[in-house]
Amino acid sequence: MIRPLLGLLVAGNVVLFLWIQYGDSGRNTGQQQMHKPDFGEIRLLREVKEPKSPELEPPLSPEPDQEVVASVPQQQLPSAPEQALVAPESEPESEPEPAAATVYCGELGPIRSRNMAKGYEQALSRSEVARVQVEARPGQEITGYWAMIPALPDVASAEAMLKKLQAAGLEDLWLIRNGELENAISLGLYTEERYAKRHADNVREMGFEPVVTPKKKKARMYWVVFSGVDETVLKEFGEEKLPANAVLQKKVCKQALPDN
Repeated sequence: MIRPLLGLLVAGNVVLFLWIQYGDSGRNTGQQQMHKPDFGEIRLLREVKEPKSPELEPPLSPEPDQEVVASVPQQQLPSAPEQALVAPESEPESEPEPAAATVYCGELGPIRSRNMAKGYEQALSRSEVARVQVEARPGQEITGYWAMIPALPDVASAEAMLKKLQAAGLEDLWLIRNGELENAISLGLYTEERYAKRHADNVREMGFEPVVTPKKKKARMYWVVFSGVDETVLKEFGEEKLPANAVLQKKVCKQALPDN
């Protein structure tokens, strides 16, 4: 009983296998033939004529021990107009010419002592272009200052004035009877002008009209003559104490002194 059953099972399996194998494949083949798409003429890829690409040069291989630096493309800046690239030609700046220094010429005097005049000559010669020299000239030396009543018209008038001064209590009076100051009355001779002026002011308060006059005598005097002295030197020089009765006279001058 078992053997016939096994035979039936084997036969069934064989039939099922054959149906699956041949029946389904035939159906699929028919369907494939019915729905086969039309791709047109099929050509091999190697038969297609490709455009020739430009031959590229093989990259150079770096030499040994040479560092390979990858090139980074730089950002291209917008090109400026050609006029902007060309710098305008500028004229060279000419250095300003130094202004000519103002120089002076003039003289200082009178000076009683030659040694004193030589000292002022050296002080004025500090500039390279300065020309300074000492000159001796005949002149009058001031030996003092008179406080006096000016010369009167005649001797009688002078003697009358002398009595009035004595009556006022003034002493040390002297009537000058000859010379340039004839008929004048001296109230006193002083070495400095300020003392003579002080005494004259006192006599004026008494009702008289005195004056102050320098007393002079003939003497050899010295003058410092200069040319081309810088203004700065003269400014410093002017601040120093000048000799008694000496005057500094100056003016703008470009002419130097002649060589001796």
